[in-house]
Amino acid sequence: MDLNFSLAGLLGLALYAGCIFHAIRTGRINYWLLILIFLPGLGSIAYLLIEVLPEMRNSRAARRAVSGLGEVLDPNRALREGEANLESLDTADNRRRLAEEHMKRGRWAEAEALYRAALVGPLADDPALLIGLAKALSGKGDHAGAAEALDKLYRDSPNYESREARLIQARSLEGAGRLPEAAEAWRALIGYAPGPEAQVRYGLLMKKAGEAGRAKEAFTEVVRTYGRGPGKLEAADREWLAEAQRNLT
Repeated sequence: MDLNFSLAGLLGLALYAGCIFHAIRTGRINYWLLILIFLPGLGSIAYLLIEVLPEMRNSRAARRAVSGLGEVLDPNRALREGEANLESLDTADNRRRLAEEHMKRGRWAEAEALYRAALVGPLADDPALLIGLAKALSGKGDHAGAAEALDKLYRDSPNYESREARLIQARSLEGAGRLPEAAEAWRALIGYAPGPEAQVRYGLLMKKAGEAGRAKEAFTEVVRTYGRGPGKLEAADREWLAEAQRNLT
């Protein structure tokens, strides 16, 4: 009993000291000082409820945590909210947001339909929508369609630049069998896209094309650049490093 009482007293003291410190640090010490001094117990609780908890609830980290918890408890909540937003206000942005939720769930056809419905009128060549369409088409295995969507993007907006779009374009060109274009796309991504994927894919295409020297040069550079600290790499990057090493043996 004495131990429990001592522990409760220490926790109360820590809470009291924490509230005073927070009030001083945030400039709230003026009127709270008297309350915390003369009503240490109730004052600390009141300070937490009135000042600290609302501040925590409105912080970016707290919003992310609440959002993440909401997704775990109700995985389809964001999807329902997106559908409700689109029903109340049918805009291209709401279509895009809903399409992104569908793609998170692997519903590529639904996402494709939403992007195509948004790509009309003045938004027919919108880069963000075309990239989204390419992602949806790539996800459902339509690499030729994804490549065509990005062909249109760079035909209509030649000065537009996006690392994400270039990565999707290279993968789609390769998936569609447009290998010379894919090799050039991967070569252009070396040093631009993070990680070893672009250089390994370029090496593999050079090997397939019979360019053994260029392939070996690409694989050797990957091992030289990324082989010194493989433990620091992401799992996908370690796989690409291992692929380069296998092709050098």
